[in-house]
Amino acid sequence: MKLKHAVAGILMLGFLASCRSTADSVSNAEEIEGWRVENEQDVFYMRLAGRASKLAIDQDSPAMMRSTCVDATGLQAQDNIIRKMIGETIQAQSGTLDGQSTGVIITSVRGGMIKGPQIKECAPTDKNKKFEECQCVHFVAGKGLKKKFELAVEAAAKK
Repeated sequence: MKLKHAVAGILMLGFLASCRSTADSVSNAEEIEGWRVENEQDVFYMRLAGRASKLAIDQDSPAMMRSTCVDATGLQAQDNIIRKMIGETIQAQSGTLDGQSTGVIITSVRGGMIKGPQIKECAPTDKNKKFEECQCVHFVAGKGLKKKFELAVEAAAKK
């Protein structure tokens, strides 16, 4: 029985190490998610995973796999970044927000305060490093963005 536990422990450590190395391939092992201040601007970073299109994979086209994988992360970036920003802001304020209020914030912020996320970097995460699967770091930035966002969340919470 002890041997089974030891083997299971070793396998778990190997799995965790492989997960860490995948995440480390983007941003050189730097923990990059969340708020930062850079060049006097508030910047919010988020890692997103994507997968290349079936056609790109079937054609084994490196350029198409990279393009479609990176595009896949971009399609989900804006709303996911806003949702994560909301989650961190609510957690910091020790509060909760209902789904309707969250939707209102996403809609209002998407159109005004946040103008399309940008890509910091991307890296392949598949074993062949061909961009069949990838992970990209997206970000939004603006002067005073964090405070503006916090005020928007507070206003939505009061409604």
